[in-house]
Amino acid sequence: MKRVFSVILAFTLLFSMCIPAFAVEEKSESNYNGLPVIIVRGIDFAGLTYPDGTKALQVDAGAIISTLLSSMFMSKGKLTDSIFTIANDILSPLACDNQGNSIEDVSMVQYHGSMANHPELVERLIDNGEEGIVKTAVEKYGAENTYFFTYDWRKQPKDIAAELNSFVEDAKRTTGKEKVNIICASMGGMVTTAYMYYYGTENINSAVYLSGAQNGTYVCGDALNGRIVFEKKVLVDFLKKTTNGNFFLTILLNVLNTLGVLDNVTDMVNNIVTESFDEANNKVLRNCFGTLCGFWALCPDDDFEGGVKTIFGGHESEYPVLLEKIEETKKFVFSTEETLKKAKESGVKISFVSNYNGTLAPVYERANCNGDGVLETELTSNFAVVAPFTQMLSGEQMLAANKKYLSPDYVIDATPALFPDNTWFVKDAPHVAADYNTEFSVFTFTLLESTVQPNVNMFSQYPQFMSANSELDLKALD
Repeated sequence: MKRVFSVILAFTLLFSMCIPAFAVEEKSESNYNGLPVIIVRGIDFAGLTYPDGTKALQVDAGAIISTLLSSMFMSKGKLTDSIFTIANDILSPLACDNQGNSIEDVSMVQYHGSMANHPELVERLIDNGEEGIVKTAVEKYGAENTYFFTYDWRKQPKDIAAELNSFVEDAKRTTGKEKVNIICASMGGMVTTAYMYYYGTENINSAVYLSGAQNGTYVCGDALNGRIVFEKKVLVDFLKKTTNGNFFLTILLNVLNTLGVLDNVTDMVNNIVTESFDEANNKVLRNCFGTLCGFWALCPDDDFEGGVKTIFGGHESEYPVLLEKIEETKKFVFSTEETLKKAKESGVKISFVSNYNGTLAPVYERANCNGDGVLETELTSNFAVVAPFTQMLSGEQMLAANKKYLSPDYVIDATPALFPDNTWFVKDAPHVAADYNTEFSVFTFTLLESTVQPNVNMFSQYPQFMSANSELDLKALD
């Protein structure tokens, strides 16, 4: 059962990839080459809605705290049933059937055509995350040249890539241009790479990966393989976030914590997961997460096959179509390095921005990996060597490093990264940090607008290793 809550927590924390934005029509001077710009966003939980606009994913903190309070008087069996019920109530709207199709009438809010077709969106967006990038693009290039690609992240990458292909073709047809520029953020890195894998790169002029999930994330790999470490602090932090400031629930949570109830529940859950994983998998994990092809696309290569066995072992005959789709997803996942290499060789000007000095919640085995608070830096950088969070590289690792690719704080060696000359690292920057009207945003669009392949020696103000302050100002890392 620990797996159930830890996966919920992992996804809750990934909500930071789902921030809205704002936009303006005025254009500013730049090296803009006249091509349409497509911003490919990351996972958007808030965008998954029912036809009436109700959000699909909702967490009832009151029900969870009530269960915790009642747990003092419950048998282990009743507590297990209650936890399964709560998990299903939260997660079932995400579930797909044995063919990978959404069970409930839930879909993603999408914006077809350019931002000129969506003035209501332009008026209500704020400055942060992907939509902050949209705001900047509209201001710089005009709404008619700015496109915002959102998608149902649960789908098979092949299907999402087909949607992006239609999006690209529409942008080309509408603007009369032969290529597009792409800024992809978070899971958008996986989606853009899937597009390249299935449709080639002839339509792409430039691609900037911001905190890209093109190599997946260890939290998914660990979750799908059962490598979860669940702690009381995680439960407390999770519930505090979901109470939304409710005074009564906050007080009740503090009382439960003070009385030691949460310690007892955590111990009981840890015992339950050891004894009842098959039940947890059958009732929650397999149907609520295993059926999501998009989730499998975030599973790193080394974890993929083990995860399939863990989730579907003994039940393969129930999911023949879904497993075929997952196998197709596996082919794409295992091709990432080759796909990116081919993109650059074909002339796509490709850049990667990878942030560090943060971690996700300590709910999975590799939670000590250095990252940007959502994704691990090792993966967003295409496999640079990165010291664990709060640590430096070992003496042996430093000796093996090419000094020009060694960060001044001795945390990162970019030497083994797939593209060490085209990958930038920003210390203390959060996930998808190119907020509107920040220097980080200027940096991002500088990469996008470069008329030649950007490299880490090209911009004196933007060296390979930088740090960011709370305002996302950038400076060379000392």
